[in-house]
Amino acid sequence: MSKKKLPPGIAPRGNRWRIDTFFKGVRIRETCATPEMAETNLRKIQTLIDEDRYLEKKRVSKDTLGQFADRYSQWCQDIGQKAAKSKESHLESIKAQFGSGTLLSSITRADIEKYQAELMNKESRRKLPFKPATVNRRMACLRHLFSKAVEWKVIQSHPCHGVKQFKENNRRLRYLTAEECSILLDASPTPDLKQMIELALHTGLRKSEVFRLKWEHVNLRQEYLEILDQKNGEYSTIPLDKRAVEILRSIPRRFDSPYVFTGKIKGQPYWDLKRQFEEAVKAAKLEDVTFHTLRHTAASHMVMSGVPLATVKEILRHKDFEMTLRYAHLSSEHTRAAMNALGASLAVTSKDKTKTA
Repeated sequence: MSKKKLPPGIAPRGNRWRIDTFFKGVRIRETCATPEMAETNLRKIQTLIDEDRYLEKKRVSKDTLGQFADRYSQWCQDIGQKAAKSKESHLESIKAQFGSGTLLSSITRADIEKYQAELMNKESRRKLPFKPATVNRRMACLRHLFSKAVEWKVIQSHPCHGVKQFKENNRRLRYLTAEECSILLDASPTPDLKQMIELALHTGLRKSEVFRLKWEHVNLRQEYLEILDQKNGEYSTIPLDKRAVEILRSIPRRFDSPYVFTGKIKGQPYWDLKRQFEEAVKAAKLEDVTFHTLRHTAASHMVMSGVPLATVKEILRHKDFEMTLRYAHLSSEHTRAAMNALGASLAVTSKDKTKTA
């Protein structure tokens, strides 16, 4: 006689049976004497949850959102997380929405979804509506914060469970023409910003990589840069073209700073030049341009110049080929070669039929 199959979430634990599962965002954990008792109890609890009559037996955490957000932010910095700096602004928004003094355990899924909906109706500092991608990044930060709270046993259930992301618009990437690059450079309000923009255009570096570039990672004799990957701790070699070498040679080295571009604080890099960059974009009368557009521009012009997509992937250090394929529409070489091969094949077929006739 075959054993009865138990519902998911019920498993033996020593000489007892353990219920450990989620149902509609509520975590259910109980220990029972027999598998039959565990199955019966699970069904009873699921019914109570359906009827909003289930009072979850859980330890009420005294941690406030503000306290845990600070702890989470410090942890992101301690492990050298790449997004640690950008998460600070997300966390400030989250604390402002829910209140720093709010108990972390009191935040519900309804609260989360309300916040998500309100974000879609908010405007950025540039007076533009938030894009779905922007909202998703902020929600990803919130979701990860609660995941850590569950993992560190601060709370029992995850309030973001079941909250869906917005569908992002995969529109065509914005890149600058050679003329637009020239106009933007001329409109740059400071020499440092102008050099940063031009270096980014000639290397495809990310903004953070430009800002934190150190002289020890610049090899002008052999004309390459070493860029540290924040996630795996490995260095990648980025070749420099003639103009990039000229830019770096023109920048004087400072004895009080290891950085190529030193900010206002002595010995420290720039943290952001968003306001100055936006001023340059406005003066150049360009639209939909951010610092990351410079990276798209470098990639786009490489592809349009006939550089193979595999090489572009290596230079930009994309994780997977999918990211590089966004630029494939700019290259006609691979499609032209495919159509030429098709044409040659059809021509041979046509000749064979003529000979047979």
